[in-house]
Amino acid sequence: MALVAIGSETLTIDATAGGIGFTVAEITNKVIRAFCTVETNKVRIQTSGITITAGGTEGSPIKNVGGSFYVWGQPDLLAFKAIRPGAVSGTLQVIYEGEGG
Repeated sequence: MALVAIGSETLTIDATAGGIGFTVAEITNKVIRAFCTVETNKVRIQTSGITITAGGTEGSPIKNVGGSFYVWGQPDLLAFKAIRPGAVSGTLQVIYEGEGG
């Protein structure tokens, strides 16, 4: 089966301690992955459940504006966190995808 968009949201990624996660209500049992695009300012992400900090090096290398990535599977979708590494908040566009067609 083909994956289709079944939801979306825009997240403001700031310096909130521990990071910003996906909205739990968006991650229904039909969601298989999230396609994410960094729209403004850099972000750092993680899906391992560790505490992520704005000034730290936890999680992924920095994701730059225009970059995109997938987050696959319920455990990683629910554990996902993002944080800004600098002084200015970023925006992350998220499209939730699941089976359809």
